[in-house]
Amino acid sequence: MGRRWQRGWEAAWRDGRAAPNQNDAVVLLRAATKCAPHVRLVCEATAGYEQLLATASFKAGVPICIVPPQRPRHFAKALGLHAKNDPVDAALLSRFGNQTGPQPAMPKERSRKELESLMRARGELIDALGRENSRHEHHAHPVVLKLAKARIARLEKDIAAIDKAAAAVIAADPLLSKADALLRQVTGVSHQSSRVLLAFMPELGTLNRREIAALAGLAPFDRDSGNKQGKRFIQGGRARIRSTLHMAGLSAAKFNKVLAPAYRKLRKAGKPFKVAITAITRKLLVHLNSIMADFLKNEVAA
Repeated sequence: MGRRWQRGWEAAWRDGRAAPNQNDAVVLLRAATKCAPHVRLVCEATAGYEQLLATASFKAGVPICIVPPQRPRHFAKALGLHAKNDPVDAALLSRFGNQTGPQPAMPKERSRKELESLMRARGELIDALGRENSRHEHHAHPVVLKLAKARIARLEKDIAAIDKAAAAVIAADPLLSKADALLRQVTGVSHQSSRVLLAFMPELGTLNRREIAALAGLAPFDRDSGNKQGKRFIQGGRARIRSTLHMAGLSAAKFNKVLAPAYRKLRKAGKPFKVAITAITRKLLVHLNSIMADFLKNEVAA
């Protein structure tokens, strides 16, 4: 079996074709990268299936770029490529990586991986709880209503258990604990907001203000053509981060001593509610990024 996997990877390496994402294949891929020390791997984010390859790449010291699936797909459409199968996708990812130069992913410490897993599960439970709360009031039969209430109670219990586990993960890691305390000092940032940022945005404090805003999907884009100047808009980025920051921005617009006056000034100037809140949310993120940058600098100096 090992020889079969090796032949498969040699052909994939030579021709840009795909190989099965299994343990044997990953081990052979790591061996193949040793022959090309400046290689950079590119793969799509596939709901966690890419983590096997990412973990192996981090251990081997090989940079790996994990890109949203829609980016290579749009790239393929721009090239006029409509077919989709494993060999085509492998060649496309290779070409995409060479021409666009995506940034390598950052390896995460064990505590951050655990926190990410917990917060991802929490988000799924919150979504399920929202659906149950929307449905249960429409049940007519008492048995169905009883079962629905039991599911709601179970979901709430599971969410509380995850919150307790997330707090324990942060408390057990000195770096995460300090970062969490710093983030929550900013009015508008709750326990959950801080945990989501720490779990899903490890780049916080390592990028400049424009890069961090673009990563969260809060950077304004132009929509101009000739003499026509369209409305600026935000797009892309990490949806989970953006939605969390939006809730934090709503709170900061009311209670933060610095951001609340800025929000009122924007509204007084005639800016629509969504435009003003997006601006405040972006300012909040930039401020949090600055706080984390100073924190990381002090940790390195210490």
